[in-house]
Amino acid sequence: MKNFFLSTIMLLVFSISCNTAQNSDISKEENQVGIIKGDDFRSKAMIKFTDAYVNNNLNSVADLFTSDAKIMVNDADLTFSEMTAGFSSGHNYFENIRHEDRDAFTMHYKEGDIAGNVYTHYWYTWKATSKKTGEEISIRGYAWMKWRGDKVEATYNAFDPTLYNASLN
Repeated sequence: MKNFFLSTIMLLVFSISCNTAQNSDISKEENQVGIIKGDDFRSKAMIKFTDAYVNNNLNSVADLFTSDAKIMVNDADLTFSEMTAGFSSGHNYFENIRHEDRDAFTMHYKEGDIAGNVYTHYWYTWKATSKKTGEEISIRGYAWMKWRGDKVEATYNAFDPTLYNASLN
């Protein structure tokens, strides 16, 4: 009787799990509009840009940007030269600057108000050691690049600057 009861429960669990898997079809939501690429020219360009930052050589990627590119870092609107100067100045205060846990992919929007737009999204953990204190800090960040053809026409980088700014003083 015990084996019968156990067999019945196992059969019931198996039936439910099979039925659940069949009913979990993915449906297209209204905001799922586009194609995602992760190993394309634009995603690789984002990685190339961040590598140039880490190596304090952003001028090497200036050709990625349109001449009128809109650059935003948190709440600041910057020119390419201002961004380069600002990002490079961090190397005066920190060593072993690096991006870890990074992920980049490019979204080609096909429908809705943003149809035709192409954005590369990037998540990362910025890590560096303060030259002043020797303390390592870690900050999560997110960035995107909006493309016009093969050039970046706008970019945005967001992170909490609290730990970064505290290490400057």
